[in-house]
Amino acid sequence: MGKKERQIRTKAHEGISSQGLVQNLRRYVQRVTGRSSLLPFLWQGFLLSTLGPLPTIGATYLRGLLYRSVLGGVGRNSLVEQNVRFLVPGRIFLGDRVFIGENSLLDVSSWGGRIELKDEVWVSRDCIIVCGEGYEVVLGEHVYLGPRALLYGHAGITIGKDTLIANDVQLICGSHVFTDPHTPIRLQGATEEKIEIGEDVWVGASTIVLGGVTIGRGAVVGAGAVVTKDIPSYGIARGVPATIVGQRG
Repeated sequence: MGKKERQIRTKAHEGISSQGLVQNLRRYVQRVTGRSSLLPFLWQGFLLSTLGPLPTIGATYLRGLLYRSVLGGVGRNSLVEQNVRFLVPGRIFLGDRVFIGENSLLDVSSWGGRIELKDEVWVSRDCIIVCGEGYEVVLGEHVYLGPRALLYGHAGITIGKDTLIANDVQLICGSHVFTDPHTPIRLQGATEEKIEIGEDVWVGASTIVLGGVTIGRGAVVGAGAVVTKDIPSYGIARGVPATIVGQRG
């Protein structure tokens, strides 16, 4: 699996640009919706801002119904807790009986990306799922994300069904280039590689998985590990960097 390098555009890291208020508002609309049209932006803002903060199970269920008008797709009986934020929601797809916990963020970054949570995915509170332009972040059926999990999918992430991702796990596809000591790191671009996790995997709490890694079906990764290399199917790994210490069965 080869690395992809990209040049980070300076303006993307400058915050508000010097082009003026109108131009910056257009950039904001594009960033939030993935499109330049004002009407979807206004409707999305109204619906998410109005329903987003409402508490109670009734509001949680109502959001699962009404968000169908702004998300790419929402299956039956999905639940969205309060203060969940969606960026470019038209490219976010929820299957049946998906649960998204309070204060989570799903960010597709641009219209060219896609986040898909298949049937019965459980996203705990305070999770962050980010997808890069032209890539997909796909969570298979019955995947569980523990609280504060971070999926930084700028080169794509796939997680197979029945996999458990514990609390505070970080899946990080990208790495900054820093070879030139005379140029700010933020201007040197980045390398990005996809992360693939198979079915029935258990990734322990506070583990970090770096770009380009494949974790095979049925593998177990011990808490606090830093995974820099592939883990074979049914392998048991732990440590920094993670090493194979056993085999299931």
